[in-house]
Amino acid sequence: MNHSFEFKFAGNINVQSMERQSGIFIGEHNNAVGWSAHGKANNVIGEIGGHSNLLYQNVNILNDPDFIDTPIDDRDINISVENPGAEKTSNLTFESFNVNTMEQNAVVSIGEGHITGMDANEKVNQAQGGTYGNQNQSVCNLNVNNDNDLVDAIIEDADVKIASVKKVD
Repeated sequence: MNHSFEFKFAGNINVQSMERQSGIFIGEHNNAVGWSAHGKANNVIGEIGGHSNLLYQNVNILNDPDFIDTPIDDRDINISVENPGAEKTSNLTFESFNVNTMEQNAVVSIGEGHITGMDANEKVNQAQGGTYGNQNQSVCNLNVNNDNDLVDAIIEDADVKIASVKKVD
């Protein structure tokens, strides 16, 4: 097998925001096996980004009285197979890259990678989400979160994940 990999990176990596199940993979060989996302999110006001935002005298009420809330059963099977017999040549040259926002299950991958089946499970209730940036103001607001579920966010995630399976001749 002929394999050559040349990677030149002389600049900066700038990331402003990353959510759950997001990643940056840099290198000759990257494996991320078994990623997926399941969940429930209740947001009255989601995320605030930028600068000089003003939230003034708001009343945010989140009422989530579900009897059964978000049962998730994720039975994925994820397999990553590498074929070592292929000839590969990779030449990558970067000065820099900039990522403003990476949401759930987002990837920046540089180089050879096997990224399969990303996995994340959650339930989120937010009367007001995150505030990002500078010179943001939140003044005289009222946030109420009422989540009186009897059964809340049952998640059973019994995945089978196999990575770097080498082919045998």
